[in-house]
Amino acid sequence: MEFRGKLILAPLAGVTDATFRRLCRENGADIVVTEMVSAKGLLCDPARTGRYLAYDEAERPVGAQLFGSDPGEIAKAAEEIARRGFDFVDINMGCPVRKVTGGGSGAAILANPRLAGEIARAAVGAAGIPVTAKIRSGFGAERETYLDVSGEIFEAGAAAVTLHPRHRGQMFSGSADWSHIAALKKAFPGRVIIGNGDIRTPGDAARMLAETGCDSVMLGRAAMGNPWIFAAVKTGTGPATTPDARRALILRHGEEMFLRHGPPGMREMRKHLAWYSRGIPGSAAFRSELPEVSDPASFRAVVERFF
Repeated sequence: MEFRGKLILAPLAGVTDATFRRLCRENGADIVVTEMVSAKGLLCDPARTGRYLAYDEAERPVGAQLFGSDPGEIAKAAEEIARRGFDFVDINMGCPVRKVTGGGSGAAILANPRLAGEIARAAVGAAGIPVTAKIRSGFGAERETYLDVSGEIFEAGAAAVTLHPRHRGQMFSGSADWSHIAALKKAFPGRVIIGNGDIRTPGDAARMLAETGCDSVMLGRAAMGNPWIFAAVKTGTGPATTPDARRALILRHGEEMFLRHGPPGMREMRKHLAWYSRGIPGSAAFRSELPEVSDPASFRAVVERFF
């Protein structure tokens, strides 16, 4: 795979399912990644965890993101990811939520660069497809370990590192420190560095590339309710979709969610509708209607009325 010069959809728990990933691919994303799945869960209950790994051929190139702290489990899970036909494996070493870090996974790995290397080496040795890692600046503000962690990961044979330059304690507050991305690229000039964090507009993406020298840009929260942002980044002109085109995509999103998941898919669409309505006059009143969305008919009615 070529990871340079790409716009990448970040893995987002509860958001980047197969339907949303395909919509982003069709609207300019070059690479997409599944929401994170537990390596242990995939090994112990592949049927249940495997539901998060459903994908369509139209999504390619598509990667699967794993989290875990045991190199042996990561190796076996990475092998399973390859068996399922994914194009690459991404290892989550940046998730800040307590239920992940409490088990020693996600951002907790940043406190132990050697373990990060062992996990990456295990995945590289087992997968037979490219392995990447997504990290933060560090587990705590007092010790930024991203350079040491990245060195271990690259030495293990990883194809790329994505840096979200906040430490774990910041969660998603404050500002992402892009100088960390620039420092990482300077430290590893021949390696693929993917920048992530605080990309909200097409101009932000261009500015990150210019200021940091990173090879690619990953967008996450900016794509929620706005899959068109990838095309806007590429053209530099901002959203060019008409109201009719927006409404058609939203309707299609909901219809496909119902076909895939039935009534639970309609309940999932409530949060997407809230994101799609951001910045539109009357959106607060519209969001108050969303608890009533429970089937295709009610979904279509609120979308046709508001959008």
